[in-house]
Amino acid sequence: MNKLVKMTTMKTEHKNFEALLKAKGISKKAFSVYSGIPYYTVAGWKKSGHVPAYAMVLLSHMPLSKERVSAGELLEAGLPKAILWNNDPKKKVPVDIFIVATLERAYNDFVVEKLATFFGNERILSALLKYKDRVSNRLIERVTGYLQEIKTPA
Repeated sequence: MNKLVKMTTMKTEHKNFEALLKAKGISKKAFSVYSGIPYYTVAGWKKSGHVPAYAMVLLSHMPLSKERVSAGELLEAGLPKAILWNNDPKKKVPVDIFIVATLERAYNDFVVEKLATFFGNERILSALLKYKDRVSNRLIERVTGYLQEIKTPA
């Protein structure tokens, strides 16, 4: 089967979609408007229990709608507790500080990919540029390179 056809026919569990919506602070209606998918289709995924893979990709690229985030939200998104600089699951901190501090503490491709799925590539790059005087040029180059690599797969 063609890789593109296989990817577009794959499905994920609806609970993962709901969890990412909740973690990002995005409503189904906002996702519908952003993606161009009719709201009744988005709402109907709950009944089937599955969401098309392309919807998860669109959601992962959708910008985060809030300015503060907690460690608990990132734990729900799949980041391991050990790499988070703020382990208090309820304490909300500014998103940009959370991104930069987490990358400084534990940079690797897995962490960048999880942060990109949650916050979006643009938000990660924006945070690094905002705090460029506090992070190394090497970290900025590595993260930027990785984000460009996953954005344009071979």
